[in-house]
This record gives sequence, structure tokens and C-alpha cells, in this order.
Amino acid sequence: MNLTYYPFKPIIINTTKPTLLETCNQEVYTDLVSGLKGYTDSIKISDDEFKLVENEKAVKWIGDAFVEADLNKMFQSQLQKQIATKLDDETRMKLTEINNQLKSLIFDATFSLDLPLKVDSEFDPAKLVKYCDVGFVSALNRDPYGIIETVLKTASELKESKILVLTGVRNYLSVSQFNELVRLISTLDLNTLFIEFSEIDNHEEFDECRYYYVDQDFVDWRY
Repeated sequence: MNLTYYPFKPIIINTTKPTLLETCNQEVYTDLVSGLKGYTDSIKISDDEFKLVENEKAVKWIGDAFVEADLNKMFQSQLQKQIATKLDDETRMKLTEINNQLKSLIFDATFSLDLPLKVDSEFDPAKLVKYCDVGFVSALNRDPYGIIETVLKTASELKESKILVLTGVRNYLSVSQFNELVRLISTLDLNTLFIEFSEIDNHEEFDECRYYYVDQDFVDWRY
């Protein structure tokens, strides 16, 4: 995929390696964030043949994962549905038995009311998984690397094809941690874009990424 921000040449984003775009220019940083969040039309996304794709269909905004990412709000519903589809036959049979027992007990309880009540007999694995409230552990909220890693692994598990846009990752991770994250991403088949504000060009430290730097004079450095 390609990200176009006039007047710069397109920025390549694909699954072979994550793209890291750094800038010390406030206007550029603001345009990137507002455009990718859909607030302005400053950013255009196109496929490999340069056919335009609506930003809403092409971009999944994560932002500052440590501050903004509510993992359950972002992924819980999709994960629960995915878990329900992965149940094997033996598990489904056991859950069907439990479901029947539960609904039988509830039906018996309705006799305490002199009303024409019924209990739905349908077996819906997704509803059972949701009832069990499968979600992420709260301890992740104290670990920036853990949150970012979980966002990426979850997106991969859910076969996310949109561009994942993360900001400020380098505020929380050392260079070695960031490069460890990059190596992880190379195994996950994700379109990943990191946007960072930096006073200096850091291409030598992040040579495992597809690296771009835009300086204060709007000069586009590519490595």
C-alpha cells in the first residue's frame, strides 16, 4: 500500500517490514495524524496499483497504545466470535449439554411466577463465550511493550489487513526493544506504520524498518 502526502513522493507500507516515519516538523506531524484519523483529507491511501482506497477502509488507528488503546473495546467482540468458531466438536457437545442444563434450571424457575413464560432453547456458542466475559488481563495496562505487542499479535490473529498506525512508541521503548518489536512484526503479516516526532534523523538506529525522515525544512530523507 502507499501513503501519499503532497508534495512528497508516496511512502510504501507493506507486510515485508514496518514503516517508520519520523519528523521534527510540527505541521507535517499534525497533517499526518489528522489525515490518518480521518479529520482532514491531507493523506491519501492507495493500493499497490495506486488505486485510491478510502482511509476508513485502509487505516486502523491505534495511536498512542499505552494511553489510548482499550484492548477490550478494540478487540474483545471480534475475539469472542473467533473463539466461538474455533470450538472443536467435543467441546461443542459439552457446551450443548451445559447449555441445556442451564436453560432447564432457568425454565424451572419461571414456575415461581404465574405468567406464560418461555426459555429460548437455541444453542449459540458466541453468546456463551460472551457470557464468560473473555477479555484481556488488566495487568497489561502497566506494561507499554506488553500492550503494543498484544495489539499487534491480536491484529494478526484476527487477520487484520488495514494499516495499523501507532504513534509515540519510541517514547516508551528503548532502541533494542523497538527493534525487537520490528522483528516480531516481520512474522505477523501486518501493514504497520509508526509515526514519531524526533528532532534528529535516526535512520542508523532503525535500519530494520523502512525509514523516512522529514526535517524542519520539509526535506524528505529516505533510507
